[in-house]
Amino acid sequence: MFRTPLHVAHVDQKDWRLTKPLVWEGEWEFFIIRPDFRTDFASIPKPVRWLLDNAGRNAEAAVLHDAVWRESKRKSGSRIDPWHADGVFRRALRQTGSPALTRALMWFAVRAAATLSGRFGKLGPSVPAKVLQLVAILLLGVVAALGPTLIAAVGLILYWVWSWVVAVAWSPIERTRGTETNWPWPAGPTSGIEAVVSRELLVIVDKKVMPDELGELIARGEVEDDDLDRLLPSSGAVEAARQMI
Repeated sequence: MFRTPLHVAHVDQKDWRLTKPLVWEGEWEFFIIRPDFRTDFASIPKPVRWLLDNAGRNAEAAVLHDAVWRESKRKSGSRIDPWHADGVFRRALRQTGSPALTRALMWFAVRAAATLSGRFGKLGPSVPAKVLQLVAILLLGVVAALGPTLIAAVGLILYWVWSWVVAVAWSPIERTRGTETNWPWPAGPTSGIEAVVSRELLVIVDKKVMPDELGELIARGEVEDDDLDRLLPSSGAVEAARQMI
């Protein structure tokens, strides 16, 4: 479960930055995501956001999954299996209140992405069993959500077309006022902010070697970044992972 609240600041069009450590307690370890970690929360296509919120109640779990998923993608030295990373996501969703269907569909999305890229994971059941799980949840999703999702997609397309019509019609007036036109996608503004990271942003602490003082701070939900530098100065007793930009 999450031991600290989520604190973020808006960075650009879609990204947010942690401003305080986010701590999640697993069965054997603590996962500590440090400030400056960047996230877009859950990467959910707009036609499906009527059903699956990309932030809100799912925000903490989405940030956690971003961190462990990037760690699982490391080409060397990764200590998180892709299957385990997606399992952490599903458990975190359950702990933050997502109902069974919601977390099943969100788990399906991240698992399908991993499977399509050939990253089945070494843990968990056999590959055929993993594929059968995905097929079963896909069928459930088709029955439960396909119809409303198609309607939402059509509505979004119509809204996008009208956004262009209005933007084009309004742009001459904005030019006479000396203001820029905010064009719809794909001509809208893009991020010009580069993420520069010079330290490790995901720390995994085995409960057996957790410093007592850090454990007390986590229990009170009062962990600060300076506490991590002071109590885990060399990361020698922990497993640390670099954020992949």
